[in-house]
Amino acid sequence: MESFFWDYRLNAEFPFSVLDYTVTDSLAGGAPRLHWHNYYELGVCMAGEGAFYFEDRRYDYRAGDIFLANDMEHHGAARAAGSDTRFRFFLFLPGLLLDGAGEREAEYLLPFRCDPAHCCTHIPANSDAGKALRPLLDALWEDALSCRSGRQRLIRARLRLILAELCSRMELDEQGTGAGLSGYLRLRPALAYIDARFTRRLTQKEAAAQSYLSESRFRHLFRQEMHMSFQEYVSNLRYLEARRLIASTAMPIAAAVREAGFSNPYYFYKMFRQAEGVTPREWRASLSGSSKEQPDKI
Repeated sequence: MESFFWDYRLNAEFPFSVLDYTVTDSLAGGAPRLHWHNYYELGVCMAGEGAFYFEDRRYDYRAGDIFLANDMEHHGAARAAGSDTRFRFFLFLPGLLLDGAGEREAEYLLPFRCDPAHCCTHIPANSDAGKALRPLLDALWEDALSCRSGRQRLIRARLRLILAELCSRMELDEQGTGAGLSGYLRLRPALAYIDARFTRRLTQKEAAAQSYLSESRFRHLFRQEMHMSFQEYVSNLRYLEARRLIASTAMPIAAAVREAGFSNPYYFYKMFRQAEGVTPREWRASLSGSSKEQPDKI
């Protein structure tokens, strides 16, 4: 099934956000177009019903059901015909909990890194886990919208509590899933290096050195943890940067593509056509009169 990268940029200093989303794709039209993103996502169905798709899996949902989506799996939601379906989403980058913290903090991410067989993806409203998590998520929503003193500390603490509750309810610590985090943590220095330098010439050997890995070991670990190759990951970052420049500047499209790091512009045009369905020039023209670059959809 065709899919695309959904670009939603979180604040670099405090990478957390919340938003309301109305599901527009209808099950009457079949499965929705799937997407993926670079953040972790917790979603609560606030009203309506429909189906959520993760790769080749489908979960029927109703109001109160909770979903988790990580930064790898392709997914998408559709509403039942005639249903007014709305979600409340909580978005964050792993660095919100990991940066400056010890390795034990990484265990909070287990619900997002576990194998789908552990059923972390969908939590029904009437399950024990759903009943325990809903008031915690409601409180996190209130924290996110408030202007009270210490708001960021409250959000981090509330999010840790929610993820700790998930780990306990899903018995993740007892299923041997902790080992699945070691590879991801090993890659984090390399990922930070790539994210800071992707617009320049960048080799896999350089990135591997940041994590003290051989190039062959890095290649294997990267695909295992990120579900894509090093080059695909770099190309995605360059694509998003070129797209941002095209949308937010008057820079000629060819110059924007070069500025983003593409040495072969034809590869970018192919990616763009597959993702957007139009040429970069047509897409830029469609933005005329609107200053909104950020999507209103998850």
